[in-house]
Amino acid sequence: MAHRTFDHRIAVIDIGSNSVRLVLFEGDGRFPAVAFNEKVLCGLGRNMSTSRKLDEKGMVMALQTLERFAILIKRMRVRDVRAVATAAVRAADNGSEFIEAITIRCGFKVQVLTGNEEARMSAMGVLAGIPDADGVMGDLGGGSLELVNIGPAGIGQNVSLPLGPFLLQDLMKKDKRALFAHIDDHLQRIPWFNIGRDRDFFTVGGAWRALARMHIEHTGYPLHILHHYRIPREDVLSLCTLVSSMSPQSLARIPNVAIKRAETLPFAATLLRRIFEVVKPKQLIVSALGLREGLIYSAMPEEVRKRDPLLDVCHDMAAQSGRFPEHAQALLDWTGPIFAGETVEDRRLRLATCMLSDVAWRGHPDYRADMVLLEVLYGRFGGLDHRGTALMALALYCCYGGTLDHEIAHISRILDENDFKRAELMGLSLRLGQRLSGGTSSALKLARLEITKEALLLKVKAEQQTIAGEVVLRRLEALAKAIGRRAQIIPE
Repeated sequence: MAHRTFDHRIAVIDIGSNSVRLVLFEGDGRFPAVAFNEKVLCGLGRNMSTSRKLDEKGMVMALQTLERFAILIKRMRVRDVRAVATAAVRAADNGSEFIEAITIRCGFKVQVLTGNEEARMSAMGVLAGIPDADGVMGDLGGGSLELVNIGPAGIGQNVSLPLGPFLLQDLMKKDKRALFAHIDDHLQRIPWFNIGRDRDFFTVGGAWRALARMHIEHTGYPLHILHHYRIPREDVLSLCTLVSSMSPQSLARIPNVAIKRAETLPFAATLLRRIFEVVKPKQLIVSALGLREGLIYSAMPEEVRKRDPLLDVCHDMAAQSGRFPEHAQALLDWTGPIFAGETVEDRRLRLATCMLSDVAWRGHPDYRADMVLLEVLYGRFGGLDHRGTALMALALYCCYGGTLDHEIAHISRILDENDFKRAELMGLSLRLGQRLSGGTSSALKLARLEITKEALLLKVKAEQQTIAGEVVLRRLEALAKAIGRRAQIIPE
């Protein structure tokens, strides 16, 4: 891969119906890092269902927040600023006046997205983080719901519906039957929406993320990462039935549920339940990426968008932290005999793990395993689901000398027995390869692995036999034991 710079910064400001957010993206790769992220729940769209105007208090708070963002952007020396506004601003009678006030007071221009533009940008964000997404995306904001058909061909049919909580909260309180009928009427007018049946439903938006967070807490799921979190259809229906019947006051007493978010959760749950009842998707998959990431992704050159986001991030991490970043492909090939018959996806995950197998070398030897475990488990990666996250994290933990015992047993809940074993073998084989070679590709060429029915052989070039010393033998024995073989070093 070509060398890339890491001082490229883009500030994205998202002025939504409920929240105003600044995200600073850094780097010009396929999956830019987030250098800064701040959100304020201003409630611009509150009471719009009756007033048709942006909320007065919300505008004051939003302008103050945007002025703060403008100061930060200037101090951060960011030249590329992309500010957009969505449903509430485009629908409000005083929306243009608000945009003019932003330009005067903050010094940057704001693009008011159409409903279709908002839908497409949100879908692009999902594809930025989940390239193989196949189903229907739903992005619930304060003033609208965007629905998009996404799949192998990219972005398909899309629609923006006036089904945001700020528009329908009064109906939610007064007449739930009428609300159901209103939602169903909009859904049933979409001629293509039935294609979502038994496919994945990808959710975007803070309210639906809050529901997923509640499910994580309720089930005791071990990985508190929302991106790519999956909830089966029946669990979605049960959760939404419960939340839709709760008051905002009751919801606000739940840990990690903000008071302002609690106001919209009953409606968000009601809408999601109706979608799952009417369309019957297979499962819900959370996307932590949406409109803001879509703006970045859509502006990338085509050759950058085609890159694998996981491998791109791992490549950058290795370039910044590893001693021998070019060593990954050699390690992948050298450890290959241990993983004969692996799938294309598992080989991809193994390559990513090879890329990261040297990133923790600066840490204290006693804590490298824990450090790399946490960095991967709680890192920000694109193109990586929870199974892949746990597999890579445990493999690298083992690579740095960690043992797969009770201390990390909770993570193993994400993996089945075969994957847990695979993680161990990935770690032990990388541990052997790194020790044998000292992290250099050329040294790996002095020996190769071979498996027979009885033994795991390390065949070393005769004139360089001393490279396979005592430490190498110990690590070979550990790997051989894990695959039920005896270890043997032989010259060739």
